[in-house]
Amino acid sequence: MKRKIFSKLGKWGPIVGGIWLASHIIVPLALLKIPAFQKILISLGNKLPFDISGIG
Repeated sequence: MKRKIFSKLGKWGPIVGGIWLASHIIVPLALLKIPAFQKILISLGNKLPFDISGIG
């Protein structure tokens, strides 16, 4: 099933795959290294009404 989807994309397959990889993995990991973004995540985590293990 998956091969049919990728074969339909033809030469665009690697491009679409690269865009997906960048938007779902590389960009979020890069954002986590920015101190301002870390502060935003911490402040949002403190506002949650329930406890998530591993956060704060």
